[in-house]
Amino acid sequence: MRGKNKTHPDWGILIASLGLLAVGLIMVFSSSVYVATYKFDDAFYYLRTQGIAAALGLVCMFLAYHVRVRYLQWLAWPFSLIVLALLIFMVVSTNIPTIGGVRRFLRVFGYGFQPSELCKLAMPLFMAKLLSDNLSRIREFKKAFAPALVAVCLPSVLIVAQSDFSSGVVIACTGFIMMFCVGIRGLYLLGTVSLGVGLGACAIIMEPYRLLRLSSWLDPWSDPGNAGLQMVQSLLALGNGGLTGVGLGAGGSKWYYLPEQHNDFIFSVLGEELGFIGAILVIFLFVLLFWRGLTVAAHTEDCFTSLLALGLTASLGVQTIINLGVVTGLLPVTGVTLPFISYGGSSLIVSLIAVGLLLNISRLPRETL
Repeated sequence: MRGKNKTHPDWGILIASLGLLAVGLIMVFSSSVYVATYKFDDAFYYLRTQGIAAALGLVCMFLAYHVRVRYLQWLAWPFSLIVLALLIFMVVSTNIPTIGGVRRFLRVFGYGFQPSELCKLAMPLFMAKLLSDNLSRIREFKKAFAPALVAVCLPSVLIVAQSDFSSGVVIACTGFIMMFCVGIRGLYLLGTVSLGVGLGACAIIMEPYRLLRLSSWLDPWSDPGNAGLQMVQSLLALGNGGLTGVGLGAGGSKWYYLPEQHNDFIFSVLGEELGFIGAILVIFLFVLLFWRGLTVAAHTEDCFTSLLALGLTASLGVQTIINLGVVTGLLPVTGVTLPFISYGGSSLIVSLIAVGLLLNISRLPRETL
């Protein structure tokens, strides 16, 4: 028996995402006020930039909420090819500016964005189209698995080639989750894991700084002033927060003790200033978002939209797990932003577009529980 057409979005997804966005804007200002004053003589520099991205992201979320599903299916191929072309351009071009020692940003009209972030929309969209079109042959190697593997591996390798190993891992894990849930044969999936581990090991071995990060993760206190600096300072900040935190704006880790304090390690500042209780409340919002996203994916009647909701939720979820794992010392240091919270316009806009698509899908006919 089928449920009636949905006329309203999933309120859990909307509340969780807007709550995380609000927390993110507050924490971007709190964590960046000193560095912004020092670098730009403007305490509101990072907050203003993030606020502009948030406003643009909300507009994009509104548009994604209203786009028709058949247009999404039509856009899957051209949008994915455009993003793939941008990734190739980022690898082969010699005119890309270097920021922080890596070339990940493409400048357009004076603003920079990361094509790798667009891939977090393009890959789930393309995979949803590819897998849903071949659902009746999903266990076949040539018709389903091989094209899906290429669709996942090609952008992942191109992103890793831009010295963005962490985003490549996010794309690869998202694709694997979609293949696993749609019913690809277990033997093929096992081969995919083996291939992924092998390629990941090669990427780590080829870059000495990745090996250094791995060794410092195993024992960060052996070199707390250099290789283990980020991990040590992150753990100290979280420990300093205690149960209720030192107070919003009163954290000491952002006084240049903690690198990337408004970006990759913003959760450490949040934990220091808002304490264990504040950190748990933020994690609860993430859990609510992912739970509702997976619920929408599980009970949407159409295969394409179900897989798209799964891919978008998985992408946000993998990013969140990796970031929280890094700041708590459970995973080696890597450059993954915390969705909605970390400073970064590309990441925030893409995350809000993903939420808009999830809200859109949540209005579609759904199976009764």
